[in-house]
Order: sequence, then structure tokens, then C-alpha cells
Amino acid sequence: MKNNLWIGLFLAGVVVLSPLTALPKVGGGDLEFKPKGAGAVLFKHEQHVTNKGFKCADCHYKTFQQGGTSYKMDMSALTKGAFCGKCHEGKLAFDVKDEKSCNRCHKE
Repeated sequence: MKNNLWIGLFLAGVVVLSPLTALPKVGGGDLEFKPKGAGAVLFKHEQHVTNKGFKCADCHYKTFQQGGTSYKMDMSALTKGAFCGKCHEGKLAFDVKDEKSCNRCHKE
């Protein structure tokens, strides 16, 4: 009877604590940016890290600070090669200056 109580408590603890011990999302998960006058942009770390093979240090702290609020990011900066525009320049990845590419990042 005592063993059943301990097993029950153990299983209850596993159920309660399992969300706390779950592995974090790649790179902290998705980030959503809401620029003024344009559709929201959803940046997916998994797409860049897992699917493309980039490492955190490829972007942090050279191109992006962690936390997302360190610099003002806007399209004028991107089109000059800053932030996303460092890679999305038409050779390594699709070009942020190409109007046909707008919907690849900006969602309605």
C-alpha cells in the first residue's frame, strides 16, 4: 500500500513538472515583429537554425542583439544590408529589396 502511494506521488510529480522540464524551442522559438504600416513578420528560429544550419553565433551578436529591442529595425536598414538584409540580399537568400518577396516575411 505504501509503495502505491509513493508511485502515485511520483507520477503526479512527473505530470506536474514535465512542462517545466520540456526542451526549449530552437533559439527561444518564434519572434513576431509588428512594423507600422506593414503586415506582421514572424521570424522562425527553427527555419534558420535547424533547416538552414546556422548557429546562434552566426547572427548573435554580430547582426542581432538577443532580446530584440536593442536596435530599431526597419525596411530602410534592411535594404542597406543591416539585420535581415545582411543575408537576404539576393545571393545568400531572397532579396528584401525585391517587391515580389514582401509576402515571404510580411503576413496580412
